[in-house]
Amino acid sequence: MQNISYAQNAYRSIDIGSLSPLDLIIKLYDGAISFLSKAALGIEKKDKIAKINYINKTRMILEELLSSLNVEAGGEVALHLRDLYTYMIVELTRANANNSIDKVYHVQELMRTLKSAWQEIKITNTPVSESYAIKSINSSH
Repeated sequence: MQNISYAQNAYRSIDIGSLSPLDLIIKLYDGAISFLSKAALGIEKKDKIAKINYINKTRMILEELLSSLNVEAGGEVALHLRDLYTYMIVELTRANANNSIDKVYHVQELMRTLKSAWQEIKITNTPVSESYAIKSINSSH
């Protein structure tokens, strides 16, 4: 059983290590969107542990995205992303405190919209680090 876990972790680190910063961002959004579905299910089933676990995982992703912003180079776009990430963290805190599925779905929809924008950037081959001011993404998560 331990070997399976080791192999899964090794696979994940290889997978993440080979991704571009833009792919990592999209992958973080995928993770957050998935965790929010599980958090909503936790609320629906009155499973406090699942709710808290998945909201916390999403919050950690948002904090990583927040810390990766380079506001100096990114200007207005980075400032708007910073405000939006902060807003989503606050909304998730409220969703957790009030068992609000609506707030979880609201944050999930915002994440889907942002993910779509990042995917568009990828398709159009826009240089990410210059135009959207990403310092770095910590791939150790």
